[in-house]
Amino acid sequence: MPRLTRLPSIPFGWYYVALHSVTDRRIVTSHVELLTALTLLRATLRKRGARLQAGYVAEREIHLALQVGEGPLSAIIGSFQHEYARLFNRTHGEHGSLFRLHHHVILFQHHRWLVPLVHYIHWIRRLEVPGESSNGLWWSSDAVYRGSMKQDWLTTNVVLRMLTRGAYSRQVQEEAYRGLLDQVPERGHARLFKNGSAEDPRVLGDAQFVTDVWRVTGRRSPDRTRRARDLEGDISGVVIQVIEQFNALCDERLSRRQAGTWRRCVTYENVRSRSRKRPLPMVRALIASYLVENEVATLAQAARFFGRGPNSVSAGRRRFYEALFRVWFGAMPETLFGPERDGDRSVGRRNGDHEKETIASTL
Repeated sequence: MPRLTRLPSIPFGWYYVALHSVTDRRIVTSHVELLTALTLLRATLRKRGARLQAGYVAEREIHLALQVGEGPLSAIIGSFQHEYARLFNRTHGEHGSLFRLHHHVILFQHHRWLVPLVHYIHWIRRLEVPGESSNGLWWSSDAVYRGSMKQDWLTTNVVLRMLTRGAYSRQVQEEAYRGLLDQVPERGHARLFKNGSAEDPRVLGDAQFVTDVWRVTGRRSPDRTRRARDLEGDISGVVIQVIEQFNALCDERLSRRQAGTWRRCVTYENVRSRSRKRPLPMVRALIASYLVENEVATLAQAARFFGRGPNSVSAGRRRFYEALFRVWFGAMPETLFGPERDGDRSVGRRNGDHEKETIASTL
């Protein structure tokens, strides 16, 4: 069944986000990487004006309760995933996607669900099967709420005041929090945080909240067709994957100098910018081809996502850059979106010498 259309991001909205690693890969493999992930998460949230209310980071998953700023949630998640995967792959000498293409997102009514969500996130490790996290590679904001750790980038006062009906005494707040965490989260809460409300699985709140979200976003009910996939959700996922695969190919098949130059240029922010610095036009064209051919988005939607006119991603230009990609990498463009097909390398090399004279000069 096709995935539901993501809701457009709501400024200053409250979100639950869950990220998971791809099969057979881990997000953190050492305490140094755990610290790197937290440092990068902190920097990303601050840059985007978002506030973290609770978090849990483990080997293969990250759970966040946060309030976004004026910008879209997809920019926060996309930037973090891309930059962390780049650092991780460079450290391990690996390449390819680190995070699953589609992350889990629920927009929730914070007056009703923030406290239960923080409770649930801080219990995730306890609810895991014994032995799954035995090596201790994990971090939770629970210690900050208990007062045994200080981290200035985590916002705790909203939850603590909710628990104590506005009391400002830190001792009273921490006692109330410890009393809450001594109890197991309600059985149905985990299901709601995974599946959303009955009216709309993308939203968690009462009927009035759901109705208000539909009114603000213009999305009254879940659309289960491929044609209505959300630009700020599904397209962002494709962009992140292409960037990771493209940079990995640079390391494999280009000179060290050329690979370094292009890797520094091809970032999530630059791909979505108006810059025409090489090889950004080629990367945009390859992404647009995938979006259109797989009915993820129309040509006009792809162009709007990149902030450009339809001519910039026209069929002619896409064919040109697909040929240019074969020249540079000796592979078909499809290798950016999945396992390399048999014959990709041979096709690229067979056509490469013939095309270089007419295409490579454009660089």
